[in-house]
Amino acid sequence: MGIQCSARTILSTLMIASSLAIAWAPQASARVVERGTFHDEFSGVNENFCDAGLSVGFDAVVDGRYQVNKRGPRGSEYYLEHVKVVNVLTDQATGQTATDIQPNTIGKDLRITDDGDTLTIIVLLTGGGRTYGDDGSLIAKNSGQVRLREVVDKATSEVISSELIFGSTGTNDDFCAAVLADWGYR
Repeated sequence: MGIQCSARTILSTLMIASSLAIAWAPQASARVVERGTFHDEFSGVNENFCDAGLSVGFDAVVDGRYQVNKRGPRGSEYYLEHVKVVNVLTDQATGQTATDIQPNTIGKDLRITDDGDTLTIIVLLTGGGRTYGDDGSLIAKNSGQVRLREVVDKATSEVISSELIFGSTGTNDDFCAAVLADWGYR
């Protein structure tokens, strides 16, 4: 009976200690620092589209939402965004069009390392793109994910370098080849 009493006493003590530790421990969840939405529209002309010497106009619309969370013991700010992009391309010589749609692209910081004057950020980009030709038919698909290693200057937030560390997983149709073929150049 004495051994049972000891086991109960030890078990009770452990449960109380665990409860107190949980009650007084700092929260492990991320804290939202900022969140919002964005919208942008822009247009222009690419005078050497796909290195083919073509003058191609573009009209783009970008809509998205973003969130910044503080995480980890140092309170690093992790970025997450969901973006939709529609880009209409027009061959200036023929009037033919192609529409590139990226309906749900996600970009997020996976890991941040403080290197003193710089930050090294591992970034995940994932989503799916579809390109439609002049007649509205699907001519190219690009879906999957890539990972980048970006080095950022802490003082200016300027990206010093960006390196692909994990190549695309998924479909990788050649955008330029598809559009140029659709327009009759290849």
